[in-house]
Amino acid sequence: MRRIIVIRLGAYGDCLVVSPLLRFLKEKKNKEVFVLTQDRGMEVFKNNPFIDKLIYHEPDSIPPEKLGEYFEALKSSYECDELLDLCESIECKLVLHPSQPQYNWTKEERFKLCNKNYYDFTFELAGYPEEKGHLPEMYFTDEEEERNAEFRKDFLGSFIILWCLSGSALHKSYPYTAYVMHQILKKYPDVVFITVGDEKCQILETELNNERIIHKSGKWSFRETALMCKYASLVVSPDTGVLHASGCFDTPKIGLLNHTTRENITKYFKNDFSIEAKVSCAPCFRLIYDAHLQCPIDPITDTCWCSAFGIDADLLVERIEEVYDKVSSLQETNIG
Repeated sequence: MRRIIVIRLGAYGDCLVVSPLLRFLKEKKNKEVFVLTQDRGMEVFKNNPFIDKLIYHEPDSIPPEKLGEYFEALKSSYECDELLDLCESIECKLVLHPSQPQYNWTKEERFKLCNKNYYDFTFELAGYPEEKGHLPEMYFTDEEEERNAEFRKDFLGSFIILWCLSGSALHKSYPYTAYVMHQILKKYPDVVFITVGDEKCQILETELNNERIIHKSGKWSFRETALMCKYASLVVSPDTGVLHASGCFDTPKIGLLNHTTRENITKYFKNDFSIEAKVSCAPCFRLIYDAHLQCPIDPITDTCWCSAFGIDADLLVERIEEVYDKVSSLQETNIG
């Protein structure tokens, strides 16, 4: 059996994009699969039955210019026959860096270059361009399942909406969250919102005061949030790891997409109701590090145009109502 070491240093979503490839390499190509990753990848890949060895890489322990040499040394030390480096497999290829000439191409040119499915593209980079339509995967322990079930006991009969408040940058937050939640809570007495994100999202939670809004930002780990994607009635999320995690399951999901598209992320996801921003600069397919320098900003909400004007709040309310009606109708049919 040939041994391959797959390397993916990146964020939660980056690692989830790689996850179906690991099953493919193990099951279909009969390879022994080693994976090198960092903290977030360790959370994503934990308990994955298709990984023979999960190896931790300390962030910033190796200078960037030395990584290639370091990866080759690891391949040798672990006696691997193959090395597959998927670092920046999406970044700089389908999401453009400001240093790249393509960053300043026209929107039409960028669309032609970058409007490709991340999961398909990952298989293509691995040498399997014929493989299409794969979905992300995460695997949980019995203890994690039991803790989640214990939490959900307090919400039996509720329509649970898991809402990720923000991603890693300004354009990955939605300025009208409070308005949308208020409209839904007012109309549906059985709806409960669970807000998630990192500790910084706790600031956003301060304006979301309602007994039916449960704050879990900075309190739940990514794995706890990802597992809740499995059991929620609906997931609402910007382009973050949470949106990718929702793709592991049949749970209805609404991606709030502005710099990316459904083609990029949710094309194959089951029960996808995602919304693409409708504004002149979107989708830009750009890596945004400082939105105030890179993006047009709405002075009222202090957010990017694509967030402030691209996704209409009332449209989002209607989309949530659509999912609510579909889920409720399906439940009634099953009961009948």
